[in-house]
Amino acid sequence: MKRFLIFAALFPPLGMLVFNAPDVVSKGIPSSVDLLAWLIASYPIAIIPALLMAGVDRALSKKPLHVLKTTAVGGLMSASVLIFLWSGFAEFWSVVMAILLGAVPAAVCSWLSDKSIRSVNA
Repeated sequence: MKRFLIFAALFPPLGMLVFNAPDVVSKGIPSSVDLLAWLIASYPIAIIPALLMAGVDRALSKKPLHVLKTTAVGGLMSASVLIFLWSGFAEFWSVVMAILLGAVPAAVCSWLSDKSIRSVNA
């Protein structure tokens, strides 16, 4: 249960941070109103992928290197959605950004959920 809560709570804002990272580097930190709007918009968009990734992480939790495998599945999931939506005509950096958009939040949430569950079981 903790795993699903961690993914549901952290996956959307982490995805928002990864999505906005290029703009922050080039233009600076946006205003707090823009950040709040992005945060509010990130939950309806990313809650279903977050819960799907929590299920994948739960299925892989007993296997070795499950954080790495969850990261790979998150990257492939988001890249496949991008390629599907753009009918296969995506630029290289768009695909890289889509991979990072799914992989980074999946890795962080998987690591945190594994760490929190291990500390409870110890």
